[in-house]
Amino acid sequence: MTEFIAWSMLAAVAGGLTIIVVLLVRGPMRAVLTANAYLSPASPFYIRTFVLVVALAAIAAVAGAGLPCEKQSENTMTLVWWAAGQLHPLCWSLGGFLMGYVLLLTVLFAALGRYRDQ
Repeated sequence: MTEFIAWSMLAAVAGGLTIIVVLLVRGPMRAVLTANAYLSPASPFYIRTFVLVVALAAIAAVAGAGLPCEKQSENTMTLVWWAAGQLHPLCWSLGGFLMGYVLLLTVLFAALGRYRDQ
């Protein structure tokens, strides 16, 4: 039962981290995407794609984590370190995706930079 509680807490932390990242990035990203008239129609697509990929990264990290073995569940701190170790791939995938997404939007704005709204 302790293993399931540890896995549930891991899922809750991963979900919370995903919600925090989405809420921090969604507003400014919407403002940037609607600044150019050529990008405004594509704004919902980019925002939905961003939310979808971040959510799928969190689900993949939690689904890939197996339950801790019985020997590990003897100590609470061991379970805490297990959960921290399982969040490591999630943090790397979120960081890599955010860097790639920023690069994509930077290239997009560089290409459309000459089409400024008057």
